[in-house]
Amino acid sequence: MEILVSLAILSIILGVLVESAGVATANAGRMRDRAIAEWVGTNRIAELRLAATFPDTGTKTGDEEMFGSTWYWKTIVQKAEDDDLRRVDVEVRRNEDAENPLITIAGFISHPRLKARNVSIGQ
Repeated sequence: MEILVSLAILSIILGVLVESAGVATANAGRMRDRAIAEWVGTNRIAELRLAATFPDTGTKTGDEEMFGSTWYWKTIVQKAEDDDLRRVDVEVRRNEDAENPLITIAGFISHPRLKARNVSIGQ
């Protein structure tokens, strides 16, 4: 009888350990995906900041290959209170038809004429 009770307790403990290992593995995968999605979003904002043109307001979509997977981004450019700034929100999804993004990154882009003025002042 004592052996049966010990085996029952052991099986409960092993079940909990297996379940927690599964949850930890799933969380690690989600954290990896969120980290990659953040890189994709920040890359998109960096590309817009480095462009020679001021981004038009509106929405653009595209994809990027990173770490052997395709990531889908949506860039939403809005006017800011200052006419020389644009607010940019980049949503990144793992699947093109996913309803909710893994991550949304916000940033601001200044007009290229401001960049040119700052370069000439710094020389």
